[in-house]
Amino acid sequence: MGNKFFDHFGGIVTIKLLGQRPEKIINMALARGIFLWDLKKDQDFMSFRIRSSGYEALKSLADEHSYGMEVIDRKGLPFMKSALKRRVGFLGGAAGFIIALYILSSFVWFISVSGNESIDDQKILRAAAQYGVYKGAAKWNFSRVEAEQAILRDIKELTYIKIDIRGVKADIQVVEKILPGDEITGPCHLLASNDGVVKEILVLEGQARVKEGDAVVKGDVLISGIVFPQSNPYMVNEANQELNPYLVRARGTVKARVWYEGYGECRLHQENILFTGRDKRLVHIKTPWNEFKIFGDDKKGFELFETSETKKTINTPLGEFSVINLMEKEQMVEIQEYTEEEATKIAKEKALETLREKIDKYQKISDSKIEVLSSPSESVLRIKVAVETIEDIALAEPINKAENGN
Repeated sequence: MGNKFFDHFGGIVTIKLLGQRPEKIINMALARGIFLWDLKKDQDFMSFRIRSSGYEALKSLADEHSYGMEVIDRKGLPFMKSALKRRVGFLGGAAGFIIALYILSSFVWFISVSGNESIDDQKILRAAAQYGVYKGAAKWNFSRVEAEQAILRDIKELTYIKIDIRGVKADIQVVEKILPGDEITGPCHLLASNDGVVKEILVLEGQARVKEGDAVVKGDVLISGIVFPQSNPYMVNEANQELNPYLVRARGTVKARVWYEGYGECRLHQENILFTGRDKRLVHIKTPWNEFKIFGDDKKGFELFETSETKKTINTPLGEFSVINLMEKEQMVEIQEYTEEEATKIAKEKALETLREKIDKYQKISDSKIEVLSSPSESVLRIKVAVETIEDIALAEPINKAENGN
């Protein structure tokens, strides 16, 4: 193992010795201390390996006795050094590229903000820039933990922030504080937020204006915040007292049956315009004197197509020069036929899609009904989907001062 290492360190040359009776030169070389190995005999030559230090002595011996020598291969450090010298420019460029890449990767070049809804991105980015996190900032010039703490102190609306550095990108992830809403603390009514039929009512404070089974429309007073005291016939002392109404903040729940409707339709015979993938391009040059074509064919191409035009103009003292690029994309008409069953399914999906926009996805549906609106002879199949939900429709609304006589 050690000899092989030193052989490669000094260099190894594979030789092809040409001539009659090459054994003569081999024996003479061995007698002079030239080490040879991996000898292989062929009809016209003999090949072997030799250390590069003995190459000149062997060549002198072969020339002296009129034998030819041909170098087949060179291996080892000396020959690698010469190859490296020839490629010094390439290696220098590669090393420079690696160094430049390392230096560039030590800076932040891209910044993104995620998790914010009400807080503007620029506000977070400005706060981050004050503490060293900005495009082009060196990573060693700021502390991620210190920047996070400082931004939390500056932006009171945030409850959490994390600056995630990955390569040349910084991702600022935030969580906003959930602030309490503008809850009504003064006197108020509970009004109906939707049309419906009252199914259940629970009054915690105030006076009920509706009862179970009543139909209400949006805006009706369900629980009034104006309380009219009722006289107690069993209290003699209070019989003659004047009972004045007073204001409260109405509280309670009013559950009602509410209906939502969705509409969808589908044509039994439908024509769709599709692109075939074929196109035609025309390029014209327009000068102050004339307009001429430089690319494409003016002959009639596609029967049905869509045209798009791009124009680049240069204003010169001689006038306006323009390059006009016209692109025609071929179209085809595809006729789609639906069975009544397929059209019903498509129309129903469209109707349900409109319902999903009106109903909370967590809302419980108690009943549903599908109604076909079109007749069999019509080319369009129309579907109406109605669903019934049970929901709390009570909505707090401040009492108007004119309502209570103030």
